[in-house]
Amino acid sequence: MLKKISAQKARQNFGELMDEVRLRGDRYIVNRGAKPLVAVIPVEEYIAWEQARERLYSRIVEMRERNKQEQSDQLEGQIRLAIEAVQ
Repeated sequence: MLKKISAQKARQNFGELMDEVRLRGDRYIVNRGAKPLVAVIPVEEYIAWEQARERLYSRIVEMRERNKQEQSDQLEGQIRLAIEAVQ
Protein backbone atom coordinates (compact mmCIF):
# COMPACT_ATOMS: atom_id res chain seq x y z
CA MET A 1 0.00 0.00 0.00
CA LEU A 2 1.32 3.47 -0.89
CA LYS A 3 1.26 5.91 2.02
CA LYS A 4 2.36 9.51 2.44
CA ILE A 5 4.21 10.72 5.50
CA SER A 6 5.89 13.96 6.52
CA ALA A 7 9.67 14.03 6.82
CA GLN A 8 9.37 14.94 10.49
CA LYS A 9 7.05 12.03 11.27
CA ALA A 10 9.24 9.66 9.24
CA ARG A 11 12.27 10.75 11.29
CA GLN A 12 10.42 10.31 14.58
CA ASN A 13 9.08 6.86 13.65
CA PHE A 14 11.78 5.54 11.31
CA GLY A 15 12.08 2.13 12.98
CA GLU A 16 8.33 1.56 12.74
CA LEU A 17 8.31 2.82 9.14
CA MET A 18 11.08 0.36 8.22
CA ASP A 19 9.15 -2.51 9.84
CA GLU A 20 6.00 -1.63 7.91
CA VAL A 21 7.95 -1.55 4.66
CA ARG A 22 9.91 -4.74 5.37
CA LEU A 23 7.17 -6.86 6.94
CA ARG A 24 3.97 -5.63 5.27
CA GLY A 25 5.34 -4.41 1.97
CA ASP A 26 4.03 -0.87 2.50
CA ARG A 27 5.58 1.89 0.40
CA TYR A 28 5.99 5.47 1.56
CA ILE A 29 6.37 8.84 -0.10
CA VAL A 30 8.12 11.19 2.33
CA ASN A 31 7.06 14.82 1.96
CA ARG A 32 8.62 18.01 3.21
CA GLY A 33 5.72 20.40 3.34
CA ALA A 34 3.66 19.59 0.26
CA LYS A 35 6.67 18.52 -1.80
CA PRO A 36 7.47 14.79 -2.20
CA LEU A 37 11.17 14.16 -1.57
CA VAL A 38 11.89 10.45 -1.44
CA ALA A 39 10.26 7.04 -1.61
CA VAL A 40 10.79 4.23 0.88
CA ILE A 41 10.10 0.85 -0.73
CA PRO A 42 10.92 -2.77 0.04
CA VAL A 43 14.45 -3.66 -1.02
CA GLU A 44 13.15 -6.53 -3.18
CA GLU A 45 11.07 -4.05 -5.19
CA TYR A 46 14.10 -1.80 -5.65
CA ILE A 47 16.31 -4.71 -6.76
CA ALA A 48 13.67 -5.87 -9.26
CA TRP A 49 13.43 -2.32 -10.65
CA GLU A 50 17.21 -2.08 -10.97
CA GLN A 51 17.43 -5.43 -12.76
CA ALA A 52 14.66 -4.44 -15.19
CA ARG A 53 16.44 -1.16 -15.90
CA GLU A 54 19.73 -2.95 -16.56
CA ARG A 55 18.01 -5.41 -18.95
CA LEU A 56 16.46 -2.48 -20.80
CA TYR A 57 19.77 -0.64 -21.16
CA SER A 58 21.52 -3.81 -22.28
CA ARG A 59 18.91 -4.39 -24.97
CA ILE A 60 19.19 -0.79 -26.17
CA VAL A 61 22.99 -1.03 -26.46
CA GLU A 62 22.69 -4.39 -28.22
CA MET A 63 20.13 -2.98 -30.66
CA ARG A 64 22.23 0.09 -31.40
CA GLU A 65 25.24 -2.06 -32.23
CA ARG A 66 23.22 -4.46 -34.34
CA ASN A 67 21.43 -1.69 -36.23
CA LYS A 68 24.03 1.00 -36.82
CA GLN A 69 23.01 1.29 -40.47
CA GLU A 70 19.21 1.18 -39.93
CA GLN A 71 16.88 4.14 -40.29
CA SER A 72 15.98 6.01 -37.08
CA ASP A 73 12.25 5.21 -37.46
CA GLN A 74 13.01 1.51 -37.41
CA LEU A 75 15.30 1.87 -34.41
CA GLU A 76 12.71 3.84 -32.45
CA GLY A 77 10.17 1.10 -33.06
CA GLN A 78 12.56 -1.53 -31.77
CA ILE A 79 13.35 0.57 -28.70
CA ARG A 80 9.62 0.92 -27.96
CA LEU A 81 9.30 -2.88 -28.15
CA ALA A 82 12.22 -3.32 -25.74
CA ILE A 83 10.64 -0.90 -23.25
CA GLU A 84 7.31 -2.70 -23.47
CA ALA A 85 9.06 -6.04 -22.87
CA VAL A 86 10.56 -4.76 -19.62
CA GLN A 87 7.34 -3.25 -18.28
